Amino acid sequence: MALGAAGALAAVSACGGGGAQSGGTSAAGGSYSIGVPSWYIAHLTPGKAGFSGVADAIWTPLTQVDRGGKVVDAVAQSLRSTDQKHWTITLKSGWKFQNGEPVTAQSFADSWNAAAYAPNAMTNGYLFANIDGYAALNPTSGKPTTDKLSGVQVVGASTLKVTLVKPLSMFPYVLAGTAFAPMPKAAFKDLAAYDRLPIGNGPYQVASPGLAPGGQQITLKRFDGYPGAKGKAAQITVKTYQTDATAFTSFRSGAVDIATASGNDLSTASRMYSSQLVTSPTAAVVYLGFPLWDRRFADVRVREAFSLAVDRKAIVASLLQGHAQTAAGIAPNVIAGGGGTDCADCSYDPARARQLLAAAGGWKGSLTLWTKQDPDMQTVLEAIVNQLRSNLGISSLSMKVQPTDQIYPNLLAHKTTGPFLLYMGASYPNLYSQADQLFGSTSGTNVGGYKSGAFDSLMNRAAAATTSGAGLKLAQQATRTAMADLPLAPLYYPVSGAVHAKKLSGLQLGYLGDVDLSSVTVR
Repeated sequence: MALGAAGALAAVSACGGGGAQSGGTSAAGGSYSIGVPSWYIAHLTPGKAGFSGVADAIWTPLTQVDRGGKVVDAVAQSLRSTDQKHWTITLKSGWKFQNGEPVTAQSFADSWNAAAYAPNAMTNGYLFANIDGYAALNPTSGKPTTDKLSGVQVVGASTLKVTLVKPLSMFPYVLAGTAFAPMPKAAFKDLAAYDRLPIGNGPYQVASPGLAPGGQQITLKRFDGYPGAKGKAAQITVKTYQTDATAFTSFRSGAVDIATASGNDLSTASRMYSSQLVTSPTAAVVYLGFPLWDRRFADVRVREAFSLAVDRKAIVASLLQGHAQTAAGIAPNVIAGGGGTDCADCSYDPARARQLLAAAGGWKGSLTLWTKQDPDMQTVLEAIVNQLRSNLGISSLSMKVQPTDQIYPNLLAHKTTGPFLLYMGASYPNLYSQADQLFGSTSGTNVGGYKSGAFDSLMNRAAAATTSGAGLKLAQQATRTAMADLPLAPLYYPVSGAVHAKKLSGLQLGYLGDVDLSSVTVR
């Protein structure tokens, strides 16, 4: 999340037991502050913003996923399709942007076109690849000859017709993503300026001046014209930190009222703030990925050896203090279709690991492992390096760390050799999402380079299924097909946590562990 000017919230004093107390002059509903990783608000435009509680506060897409994992209508009145490929979307009346402009079908079309148009360099543009015309906006060479998705047609003030490149029964889930939120006409006067001070349609609006260049906080004010469930607090200060650990330290010093906690901090929080801690299983997996373009990992026996050489139970028990669950699949059972034991080589068996590596020709030379800039991930990777050195006899091992915005492009461009430790959360709580992100041949997050016609065929059948149950069974079959090739080794499913000041109540976590900012009540 990001920060702008704190302004009226400067009168914050320390609160005993962790967290900050706001001054008594706040508006009805009160105010609170939250510490978040800096990437949460590096960008605020729907096509660039990541999945986060801040984005959810500013934007409301056509659909949302409720706490039971069911997709429900938000701005949409209805979504209809007879073949899962051609969709008619009707909007509810009465929705307005925070500047008073009506939210219309054109608002969605304009926003989607801008996000998918390659020259705009929107981070989440790849999410529109399912829509007809995306390829024309993202040619393999040269500039696009159009700036509009041919598969998105406005047929009335409140009606959209959307044509997909192939049937996708999960499309209503996809539409719940921030990237699919609408933008008002004012956004297109200056997209760069809008990215720092957006006009959304969610329960909270970004207060001026928004995110200043180099800024470290923003202020959110409740949008009282919001037609959905209104935010409980009148005002929220969002402060950014480089890591969860520094945000948690800030909470302990009384500088913020809410902070997420992970790793050792989650253990500390459970001891020191048990009555102020909320935890939840996360619809995500931490995995060791293999660079399939690196010939040293072409033999599946090498990949199996590396997976069997990692002691998952020791990592969860010792490094994560039990705040995770060892994984034998790509998704936990907190999402539809998850919980499968799809990885036959996700146990700990050093003797078999050495046998497999020897049968594949052994290991020669040095090896570098990679991960993103994150203290917990770095600690886990250090343990994995030591385990591989001990269990596989690879003496020349090292690790390197890169920022998130570097490691993913480098992997996708095959500029990196050696395994990589990464996190993947489901973009919506359905196994199809997780499987498609990790293994889909056109996925922007399939950084291992895995391609399988059998997997893609099963996923196409899952997407075209006429019932969610049939689709899930096919997605599970596709996942087992991919995991038989072991393009990555699942390690553990993380647990999310957040601590809050005593003056707050009602805090809820989303399925990816983000704080639902609208749910927090100031007592």
